[in-house]
Amino acid sequence: MQPQEWAPNQRVDALRARLIRCALELSNRATPAEIVREFCSVWERGEFGRFGEFLTEDAVFHMLPLEPVRGPEAIRKECRKLDLLGTVSVKILHLAAAGNVVFTERLDGLRTPERARELPVAGVFELRDGKIAAWRDYFDLRQALDTFGLDAPV
Repeated sequence: MQPQEWAPNQRVDALRARLIRCALELSNRATPAEIVREFCSVWERGEFGRFGEFLTEDAVFHMLPLEPVRGPEAIRKECRKLDLLGTVSVKILHLAAAGNVVFTERLDGLRTPERARELPVAGVFELRDGKIAAWRDYFDLRQALDTFGLDAPV
């Protein structure tokens, strides 16, 4: 089979079509802010099986001042701990993104039959290739323990 001969206009048309396809692919990708919003929604709905869609294989979740956990399975287990105590809510009050870094101000809540409680949390998410590679949550540990009725970690 002979290579196809392209007339100058055909080359331009083919290049234009390729650029349009690339632009459409890029416009269909979620932004880092959208990814973090959806991840928080997935967590709130208790869809822990979907965490792998949002986390890199080497993802790190660090709830300061506690020890970090590494990998999607360990992060899933850590988030399930709170879910096992009641119904989790994740209210994003403010969200700001700069490049692949997303900052959230949240109220993370826990509802039990007895009462509903909320904890102010500031979160920082770093994304790589459209997935969360690092997630750090900053909160007051004493306030968290008191709010959720938990014992201090050993």
